[in-house]
Amino acid sequence: MKTETSLQWKLVKYLLAFVIALLALLWLFQVVFLDSFYQRFKIEGIEKIGNTLAANLESEKFTEIVAQQARQNDACIRVLNGLGQIQTTNTMGCQLYNLSNAEIAEYVAQAQANGGSYLDIQSEKVVSELPNGNLLLSNKHGSKNLIYFKIVDNTSYFKTIIMVNTHISPINATTETLRTQLGYIALIVVVASLGLAYLMSRKIVKPIVNINQSARQMAEGNYDIVFTGRGYKEITQLNDTMNHTTRKLKEVDQMRRDLIANVSHDLRTPLTMISGYGEMMRDLPGENTPENVQVIIDEAHRLSNLVNDLLDLSKLQENKIELHAQHFDLTQLIETVLYRYEKFMTQDGFDIQFQSAESVRVNADPDRLGQVLYNFINNAINYSLDDKRIVIRQLINGNRVRVEVEDHGEGISEDKLNYIWDRYYKVDKTHKRSSAGSGIGLAIVREILELHHAQYGVRSEVGQGSVFWFELSMASDSKSVPACAG
Repeated sequence: MKTETSLQWKLVKYLLAFVIALLALLWLFQVVFLDSFYQRFKIEGIEKIGNTLAANLESEKFTEIVAQQARQNDACIRVLNGLGQIQTTNTMGCQLYNLSNAEIAEYVAQAQANGGSYLDIQSEKVVSELPNGNLLLSNKHGSKNLIYFKIVDNTSYFKTIIMVNTHISPINATTETLRTQLGYIALIVVVASLGLAYLMSRKIVKPIVNINQSARQMAEGNYDIVFTGRGYKEITQLNDTMNHTTRKLKEVDQMRRDLIANVSHDLRTPLTMISGYGEMMRDLPGENTPENVQVIIDEAHRLSNLVNDLLDLSKLQENKIELHAQHFDLTQLIETVLYRYEKFMTQDGFDIQFQSAESVRVNADPDRLGQVLYNFINNAINYSLDDKRIVIRQLINGNRVRVEVEDHGEGISEDKLNYIWDRYYKVDKTHKRSSAGSGIGLAIVREILELHHAQYGVRSEVGQGSVFWFELSMASDSKSVPACAG
């Protein structure tokens, strides 16, 4: 199995590799190719002298230009035409004055054959005296003479011959000096780069290591951990993201605990009722009455409704439920739902009113919208106080219809309004009233309404009650038909 290298050592390795490559490149240019570069530089220089002089032959300052070019480039210059020598410099030791007329003529011919210029590179000769008194002519190591001829056709009757001579000095001592310097420089740079890479890697890696350690604690369930990694922009952004994630996970964990507590309570109540009535019917003669059996059946239905709500929420969140949309009378659906709450109005004293001016048709899933209405009304019943009046309104605005369910109960504080649609959240942790609700109704409502692309929301004020609403587009075949108020 391949071992992963830490970011710290990767940074050190990459920076060291870069420094070594840079030093190698510097070594090649300053030592290995120095002689080639130097020779090319001298060749380009002597050719440039010839071109400059050719361009200024008719200039009144030609003499000054010749002297300047010779001085700047350490060169010897002769300029001839058919009338003879017109300009010279550096006559002492100049190879141009050692050329015979025949050699000059041969160079001129080669220049003409080469397009007007010719460069001859010669090894520089050195004369040494032997023990027997004889003289020995040999090549001077590393030294070369450059002789350049350029033929210029000017406006005069004669052609002008520009001759330039310079030499290439041996650079062995220079190369050796540079090699020694580069050795010291390489050692210093490598050591410095290692130290720099180590410091940089620690600065970069340390906040990442801290975040990783905090993330491990978060993975073990410690959501109180605070990520404090800083150093540069990306780390700060990652740190803020992880802190945000921690807060969200903490909220989800708390809501999960609340869900377990709420569902456990909702399960325990009907189970206790079923168990209690069953034992009573078993142990006490005459208690096997239709009323007691009906209590067991009702509580079993409550259990079934709770399980169905949990399954519906799971399917809705996983997009496993398809809507069966159709055109239907929304007003009639509301009236049908209200009919099931007759018991609350007669036995528990609730006053449930339905206000609607006309019948409205919509294109939606009637079963799912029925769930929305049941949940809104159940919430209104659960959280009503002494004022048991509940108002359901059907309002029309243009081609849209809004359904509102208003209670006059305890209301919801503003800081909790953003959480009531969450799948685990419950505003009131206590259970004041027994009802068919499961405590996760609003989460189901949200999923259903979002599947319908409907607008929805809530208005609430503590002590004044709440208004839950949703809004849909009316069907194209809607007609204004008077409706009876409930």
